[in-house]
Amino acid sequence: MEYANIDNEDGQEHQAADARRRRRLELITVLQKTEEFPFRSENKTDELVETFLETLKDDIHDMICERDHDDGNYQGLDSDRDTEAEVETVLRLFPGVMTRRKEIAIYEGDDDDDEEEEEERVVLYPIQFLAVTLYPDGSWSSDQWCNVKSAPFIPLVARLAIEFGLFDEQHRGGLLFEDETHDIRHVLHYLICSDPIERRSQEYHEHIDDKYLQVLIQLRKMGLLKKEDIQKYDLLNDLSCHYFHSGEKRFRFLVQWDPSALTHTTEYSNLPLRSSYLNRDSIRGFQSIFEYGIHYFPKKKGINLLFIKTNEGDTPFKIACEKYGHEQVMEVVEDTLIRYSTSLDNHASPLNIVEALMMAAIDENVHIDCVYFLIRREPDILVKLLSNPSPLAITAVSNRNNNNDNDKNDDSNYNNSNDKNDGTSNPLGRTKRMNSKTTITERKRKRD
Repeated sequence: MEYANIDNEDGQEHQAADARRRRRLELITVLQKTEEFPFRSENKTDELVETFLETLKDDIHDMICERDHDDGNYQGLDSDRDTEAEVETVLRLFPGVMTRRKEIAIYEGDDDDDEEEEEERVVLYPIQFLAVTLYPDGSWSSDQWCNVKSAPFIPLVARLAIEFGLFDEQHRGGLLFEDETHDIRHVLHYLICSDPIERRSQEYHEHIDDKYLQVLIQLRKMGLLKKEDIQKYDLLNDLSCHYFHSGEKRFRFLVQWDPSALTHTTEYSNLPLRSSYLNRDSIRGFQSIFEYGIHYFPKKKGINLLFIKTNEGDTPFKIACEKYGHEQVMEVVEDTLIRYSTSLDNHASPLNIVEALMMAAIDENVHIDCVYFLIRREPDILVKLLSNPSPLAITAVSNRNNNNDNDKNDDSNYNNSNDKNDGTSNPLGRTKRMNSKTTITERKRKRD
């Protein structure tokens, strides 16, 4: 009985499809004969044709700019249903829809119910809607939802826009357009965003990561995503801000393409490692980014990344201690350094504490805490350097002597000798020198 009902439903669907096909053929026949119609009928047909084309064009534009992603009534592009060939067909017939901007409202105001939200109107191109969507209330926010259903069509729309010459060359088919106020960011920025963790399951976050990664890969193959974009637009730093657990594959993709982006600072002197503190759930983001730094820059830069100063004088290490606690941060750092020092990773180069120490001593952007950190880990290195000083070592000592007074005025983790574990006191004051083969488990066993 059940199979009979299924067969009956399939039969009805086929009949309905055949009926629609016959009506379209009938319409084509009518249009082909229009010039043979009486004057009134010909004029009426022309009016209906104009209305039909405008209505269809508007609907295609609405389909690309669909915003109601999570209201259960989404009617926009869906890569699980629509094919690139189908979308390309309608866009070639109506290319103008790709440059028709749509106005939306941004609501800004306090959380206080007594405060009325201020409305600001902004406009977006359709290609921007393909990457992100809105809250169900229709407002735009800094925490937009990722539009995984339509994002896979971004490379297609960019390619066609370039082919038709719809944007200036520097906009790359609309990918790099953003308004002057920067309330609306360019598409590359949205492709490295993620949904806030409280809205989605981990499985869905991974789904977003997979979908958006494939878009980035395709754009790279097309030459529409360039290596220099990673640092120019702070993509790695922005990705570090957006819940690292939900963008791990995209992060790996960008780092493998341009490892030097790990050392790139923003206009506020922020590093990806520093921005990782915005991950609210765990220390995983900080740990992973630090491991990437040690992997790609094992000799000196990787270690020093912990102590690069921001404009406010903070360091990634200090901020991480304040966020996750000194003990947990130290465990992550020491475990990573020990693994790479003992060459457990066959692809890792051995750490060079000497070079790291020299760089930390010379570079004014590196907090003096880094020098203390390295000396506490390897006290013998200082003896070796003093017994056989090189010109680099002499320069380092001279530079640090000249700058030491300035560093003492910073909110240094080493300035206080108390046992506070909140990141404002000496975070490494209780750290003892450990043999390179000592593991985290062994250290805990010794304390017990």
